[in-house]
Amino acid sequence: MTTVSVVIPAFNAASHLAATLRSACAQTFRDLEIIVVDDGSEDDTSAVAEAHAALDDRVRVIRCANGGVARARNIGIDHSRGRFVAPLDADDLWRPCKLELQLKRFHERPDAGLVYNWLRLIDEADRVIVGSASDLVEGWALHRHLLRNFISNGSTPLIRREWLDDVRYDPALRDAGNGGCEDYLLQLQLALRVPFACAPAFLTGYRRTAAAMSSDAGRMLRSHIQVFETIEPRVPKSARPIVRRRIAGFEMELARNRGRRGAFREAAGAVAKALSLDVAAVVEAPLAQLAQRRNWRAAAKASKSARSFLAWPVDEPTGPWREPSGRQEAICARLDLAAPVRRVS
Repeated sequence: MTTVSVVIPAFNAASHLAATLRSACAQTFRDLEIIVVDDGSEDDTSAVAEAHAALDDRVRVIRCANGGVARARNIGIDHSRGRFVAPLDADDLWRPCKLELQLKRFHERPDAGLVYNWLRLIDEADRVIVGSASDLVEGWALHRHLLRNFISNGSTPLIRREWLDDVRYDPALRDAGNGGCEDYLLQLQLALRVPFACAPAFLTGYRRTAAAMSSDAGRMLRSHIQVFETIEPRVPKSARPIVRRRIAGFEMELARNRGRRGAFREAAGAVAKALSLDVAAVVEAPLAQLAQRRNWRAAAKASKSARSFLAWPVDEPTGPWREPSGRQEAICARLDLAAPVRRVS
């Protein structure tokens, strides 16, 4: 049996897929298979993937009709043979030691079902463009992951394959026109079932491009809201106030987004929904947004050297942005520590 199955969903990804595949093939841990799922691409995605398959017999290419990233990832998982699954988006990069360090952490934490690492944001030319958060969260992590997406990226986790038998990526987000947070929803579903662990190093290059799904702010906000509405019935009572607060906060961000575009009726509806869920979050949301923008501006200013992703040492922070340990984080940490083993039907 193969140890690691790397699953790469690819839709019209020809421009960056070669670099992504090189980073997967260059892993110091060699016992892996690399499954590229061409999700109905209309460019040279399949040709790029096939060229790499001809050079490295660990690469396989699967073609399917376009069904969105969740379905493509699930197809890759269905065809996987590894004991661990490593999702990798078709435009992201890995450091060569990524899988090796994550597997080492699994050996140290055999109770963990998922091991994540830290990431750097990169541009079209693989240059680091802003600082990155570096949360170190381990053990049961549902409450903290609900409070803040500390993994922040779909190309980062390494997951024990056995936990993906009952949990898969949800295509309902894309089907509702709210694609973008499929990774976060899967991670939350896993956080209900298994402890997490962290390989504390900057091992993932998360590419931000003008064409990327995450650049559509309105859709990403709606995607977050749908994620929390989907997960709310499944979480314990202790987590539901966090869920409602998060939905209210995203509704306030959506109201601001819609208002800037002249969609005042949508904006008013979002404010009304936020007020019905958590009045305090409505007051705090603008302050939280200001703090986040300050983080990003400070990080961007600190990283003007524009070194490439591979030029940064894996243990060197990109800039000054480190997530604070505030009162809400401390409360959520206590809730996670007190949480019993979950039984999820």
